[in-house]
Amino acid sequence: MKLKKKYQLLLLSAIVSVPLLLLSIGVLMSVIYNAVFKTKNEHIPFHASFAYPVMLVVFVVSLVVLAVLFSKSISSLLSKINILNRTIRNLASNNKIPNKIEVHSDDEVGELIRSVNLLIERTTYRELELKQQEAMKKELLNKLRHDINTPLTAVRLQLFYLEGQLQEQAPILESLYQQIQYISELTNEIHLQSTDTLESSYILQEEVNIHDVLEIMVQKWGYLYSMREIELLFHPVDQDLIWNCNALWVQRLFDNILQNALKHSKATKLEVTIEDGVVSIRDNGIGFDRNCSREGLGLKIIEDIARMLQIQYTLQSSDGGTLFCAHQINEDKEG
Repeated sequence: MKLKKKYQLLLLSAIVSVPLLLLSIGVLMSVIYNAVFKTKNEHIPFHASFAYPVMLVVFVVSLVVLAVLFSKSISSLLSKINILNRTIRNLASNNKIPNKIEVHSDDEVGELIRSVNLLIERTTYRELELKQQEAMKKELLNKLRHDINTPLTAVRLQLFYLEGQLQEQAPILESLYQQIQYISELTNEIHLQSTDTLESSYILQEEVNIHDVLEIMVQKWGYLYSMREIELLFHPVDQDLIWNCNALWVQRLFDNILQNALKHSKATKLEVTIEDGVVSIRDNGIGFDRNCSREGLGLKIIEDIARMLQIQYTLQSSDGGTLFCAHQINEDKEG
């Protein structure tokens, strides 16, 4: 029920209930007095008896009860507004992103709460996306600096060796030293413009908790999936699955899979499951033909990342949906 209609009915009920309540109490008290107390009170009229002030007290108590009942509706509205106010302020601050608010009504306040929840989902998605991109750029930038400085150090050592043998070429060697120093300083000012090239990337292997990675992925993609009215479910049966890989690149692997399903599957539900050392991502969409849709689905990127991280995967697709299953090759060999 909309707020306008709700408070119109509340006002109408107040206008009707107050005089009706007063009339009912007056009649009831008069009947009770005449039937029970009048003969015992020497036939004193009702308006002159003790029952009249009692009736006035009952009137006042009844009005107070009505005021409390009617004010509860306004208090409930003010409470919701205060919750929305605090949530929006927390969202605008630099603190942790607030939790979504439960919706208990379908009026304008309920619609406003849904809009705030959508804003929270969008903000969560954007912050996680920015943090992931920033971390990936930072790591790749550090590796690029390392890869540049390593050969520069080797060149310095070679020039130091040649310096003792080529005394007459000292000006040239000094110039080379200056150029090496200039390149070394430039690497400290490099701003990585793109992280799309896989083959030239330096991958640092580490132990990665796949449950934590997928939990972040589901939280990040939940907003976009909700916008497409796709139900995104997470079933972490195995919460201790560890892969020896790289957290940023395995996130990119799952990013491509979830992005492909979002754009092309036309599904209504997607389930992410971790069980028995295997990560499975299943949707109930229209499926695809790998031979015809290879380029559009970005399978080349998925294949490259999986190969670099030593992750073996299978991809099954039909008109009833698509199933992606992945596990790490090293774990199978150790088992």
